[in-house]
Amino acid sequence: MSLQNALDLHREGRLDDAESAYRACLASDPVDVDALYLLAVLSLQRGDPVKARELIDRAIELAPDLARHYLLRGATQLRVEDVAAAQASFEKALELDPNCAEAYATLGHLALGNDDTANAEARFRVGRRVDDDDPMLLLGLGNIYLSRGEATNAVKFLTRAAEVKPGDAAIQATLGHALFEQGAYAFAEKALRNAILMRSDLSFGRLILARALLRQKRLDEARVEFNALLNDNQQVFGATAGLADVARLSNRTAAALKYYRRALAIDPAHVGAVKSCVWCLEKLGDVQGAAECLEAALKQNPERDDLRQPLVQMLEKLGRHEDAAQFRQGRPTAFADN
Repeated sequence: MSLQNALDLHREGRLDDAESAYRACLASDPVDVDALYLLAVLSLQRGDPVKARELIDRAIELAPDLARHYLLRGATQLRVEDVAAAQASFEKALELDPNCAEAYATLGHLALGNDDTANAEARFRVGRRVDDDDPMLLLGLGNIYLSRGEATNAVKFLTRAAEVKPGDAAIQATLGHALFEQGAYAFAEKALRNAILMRSDLSFGRLILARALLRQKRLDEARVEFNALLNDNQQVFGATAGLADVARLSNRTAAALKYYRRALAIDPAHVGAVKSCVWCLEKLGDVQGAAECLEAALKQNPERDDLRQPLVQMLEKLGRHEDAAQFRQGRPTAFADN
């Protein structure tokens, strides 16, 4: 059995046969670096990063100057969440091959995961000098523009990434998110459904899908998606707030308030949920409750003038002029003291 035969089996997805063939190659030549490398790739494919790491380390001992070996070692280290070691491996790969687009992409995504946007963008842009159509580099730049609120630029890069690598769930999900932010809700829905078909565990993608349905006024469909997330205990705050939005758009203000309050119990500092609670309370005629909700929120977000000003107005309406003056001056008096 030649190495080429083994590789053909691997490419056909006959992993058991391929593994046996690679091992046969190594039995006849224990220092066959290519067989070691490919067997390590196969082991990682089969979900055994420890075995893959053992094999690639042996390959590195035999051929320490091949960038591909360090790329694979970095991948095994990422699989076991040894991020610092993985980063060192990818840096070594780049040292050996400055034209390694995969190393630039991976290092960029690692930097992005550490909120080091400047470093990430530099990696992605240098990487594109090597391969301007690398989908992971395009994904990285799309994520950066999305984080900056520049949805149009994000869509440009992510659309190209999806064209180059249409079967990547992360790219489809991120494209869907960018299209949502751009206001193209039907196109966002299509990309997000593609992503979820590939990977049903993309809970954030499912949340954005539900929001896209909500924006299209397809309330029953959105409700189903939000409830499914809650049943799976995923994206609990977003799904709860989503059900509140569905109720609000259905003119069920009391039900909306119930869900907004549940969302606030999860994240008491969330200003959007606070404002939605206040809207519901005012619509239901409970100005005192709305004021109390705003006061509690100001304790969490004392710098938010967009909460302070409506609270002052409500206190004036309630005849609490001294309290209103203190809030206006930034010196709140607790309701409990009155």
